[in-house]
Amino acid sequence: MAVRATTPSPGHAVPRPLEDFLPVSTPPRLVYTNFSSSIFPRLPLPSSTPLHTSIFECIPHPYNPEGVFPVPKYEDDLKIFRIPSSTRTFHDGHFSYDYDRTEMLRHIAPLGVPWHNEKGDDHFLFVTTFIRFRWDIPRKLVSLPDDKRLKFHERVRRFLNDFKGHPCHLLDVEKIHGSLCHVAFVYLDGRSRSPSLSNFASSFHNNELVTRYPPHSMLTDLAWWLEKLEDGSVTRILRPRGPLQDLHLYVDASTSWGIGIIIGNLWASFQLSPTWKIAGRDICWLETVAIELLTYFLEEMGLHDCHLLIHSDNQGTIGALDKGRSPNSHINLSVRRTYLLLSHLSISPKITYIESIANPADPILRGEQGDANKHLPHNFKLPDELIHSFTHV
Repeated sequence: MAVRATTPSPGHAVPRPLEDFLPVSTPPRLVYTNFSSSIFPRLPLPSSTPLHTSIFECIPHPYNPEGVFPVPKYEDDLKIFRIPSSTRTFHDGHFSYDYDRTEMLRHIAPLGVPWHNEKGDDHFLFVTTFIRFRWDIPRKLVSLPDDKRLKFHERVRRFLNDFKGHPCHLLDVEKIHGSLCHVAFVYLDGRSRSPSLSNFASSFHNNELVTRYPPHSMLTDLAWWLEKLEDGSVTRILRPRGPLQDLHLYVDASTSWGIGIIIGNLWASFQLSPTWKIAGRDICWLETVAIELLTYFLEEMGLHDCHLLIHSDNQGTIGALDKGRSPNSHINLSVRRTYLLLSHLSISPKITYIESIANPADPILRGEQGDANKHLPHNFKLPDELIHSFTHV
């Protein structure tokens, strides 16, 4: 999706989905293409079959040598872009391009691709729909089209209506879970609402015959989704975040002391209170909270619209933040707060592993707290869940 984020505003796009299912009566046809030096039969295959997928993988490749690019692809959907050029061959409004729709299709005509007659756009557009999302190229925004949003809203409403206080099957859970995982590409704060669904699905142990009652945590998350999907104004910003920056951001944690944070040559520490330990809070939770606290400092420093390298020595924390969720409810809440702030700041984190012995934040946990003149002050208030767990040192 990064291609869309960096496409210049006057760029256009046209989607071209293949026929999902070619008629069985269609005779086999051999197609030869000099581009891939391959021969493929035109067979009545549904789009989900491996052979169909293998054939479709070859379709975008001829475009690049012919000057048609970029051409992102997802399963059997292509999204073909064009970018203004100085050739002035094809004019459209205030811009000139190297190709129009007819010229674009001419480049791939030797493949004999059976394009869908009804789906897709019949000309290049600034705002278009692709893989069930609405892409606004000039404004660099992606959103959920109203018809899809209302469809998913109704799916959530029906699940709550049918299974609140009643048992459901595994397939019922998988359907709603898959839908909301897709929607969470736009509703970023929804990613941390998925563990209750995936945890419940795993409790079936792949048995599609048994029924189980949805837990309260899952129903609460679905109620959140029901309210969220009523809002048709939600968008995800696709502003370029720039190259990865190493600002020397390090975090470390210890259950015997607390949290240490390094930002450049500055440091901060948070000592644990005696009452911090409750069920579910462990070292992985503590390391995750360390990154959450780091993001609060980044906000105070005025950082935004950037791609930042962050170092941690806990693989569990890295995995939870990479996925945007955790089956541990305490870790999940921390991840949720972290990504709400990062999304607001348009900061993309890249969290990488560092051995504890090489972590500059590690000495803080052993009482080596550095130069007092380089101590990081803070004005942010800790979340209610954390306020009684730490003391800022």
